[in-house]
Amino acid sequence: MKIKIKGLGEFQLNPGLPLKTLIPEIKKITSQLPIGFKHNHEYIDWHYSFNEKDLENLELEPIFSSNKEALIFLRHTASHVLAQAVKELFPEAKLGIGPPTEEGFYYDIYYKKPFDEEDLKKIEEKVKEIIKKNLSLERREISKEEARRLFERLKEDFKLELIEELPNSKVSIYSQENFVDLCKGPHLLSTGEIKAIKLLSVAGAYWRGDERNPMLWRIYGTAFFSKEELKEYLERLEEIKRRDHRKLGKELELFTIEEDIGPGLVIWLPKGAIIRNIIENFWKEVHLKRGYQLVYTPHIALKDLWKVSGHLDFYAENMFPSMELENRAYQLKPMNCPFHIYVYNQKRRSYKEFPIRYCELGTVYRFERSGVL
Repeated sequence: MKIKIKGLGEFQLNPGLPLKTLIPEIKKITSQLPIGFKHNHEYIDWHYSFNEKDLENLELEPIFSSNKEALIFLRHTASHVLAQAVKELFPEAKLGIGPPTEEGFYYDIYYKKPFDEEDLKKIEEKVKEIIKKNLSLERREISKEEARRLFERLKEDFKLELIEELPNSKVSIYSQENFVDLCKGPHLLSTGEIKAIKLLSVAGAYWRGDERNPMLWRIYGTAFFSKEELKEYLERLEEIKRRDHRKLGKELELFTIEEDIGPGLVIWLPKGAIIRNIIENFWKEVHLKRGYQLVYTPHIALKDLWKVSGHLDFYAENMFPSMELENRAYQLKPMNCPFHIYVYNQKRRSYKEFPIRYCELGTVYRFERSGVL
């Protein structure tokens, strides 16, 4: 059956065969192969195959390395290379998830101890070895039952948990050499297409962002199609470090964050307080000019308020625990809006008053757990 690749023409593709079987034909037209494709807002790589029904009127939009979206393919493959490297060096490690991100990629990995700087160096060396081998990737669709057996044999508990939540009867896996991962894609044709890669840091992250789950070690990295792009990115990171607000806040005597007081709790120093005051005055001036009415509300309220507002049903894990005072439960406010409803309810309203706009420079309290951000 014929498929259309935008800008390249029509090609004959038999059902069940991967797109990469078209490469010899496409090379006759262009020396620059697409990194992958897009169809109905979904990314598709060379390893995809289609059934007869899906091939009907199939039109793919090619994505070349010059396109920013190509980085999704590159960095997703980089995360798999990272996972393979970790498994080769630390066979007892268990894999979580490893997606591409806006700035690079990461992989969440369970291991008996945190990975240190020396570990990171060894892993990066192994990553570069795997890239140098130019390993081909393969995609297969298998039944959920087969996937269960596979990842049970590999003792990958987190993958088994993910398999149970997948809605379809079939799942896709990608493999390179002896490494296999549960994955939807998309990926590059081979590991050798990764031209520049750097592992950046390690941080703790609870499995699925829930502190009740095991702590995993999130290895961050980035990858590009050229060494020049990587160099520019690393230089930009250094510049960001130089401009880090925590560093500048201390150096310029604007504010301080003290471990004895608590992480993320800011003490504004005199110089910083002056700047803050100027910004707040400007903020008030702009809002008042646009018809907002300034209000002030408490930092704490009865727990019942947060039940009525719905915060306890949908946001409780991000709120500080309640406190008991004179047999009544109170909680610090995570948002201002419920209080503003009470401001509005102070009297009967007419439609002629609308729009009514309230504004507040309120301090809200969010319980941001270590390893979640």
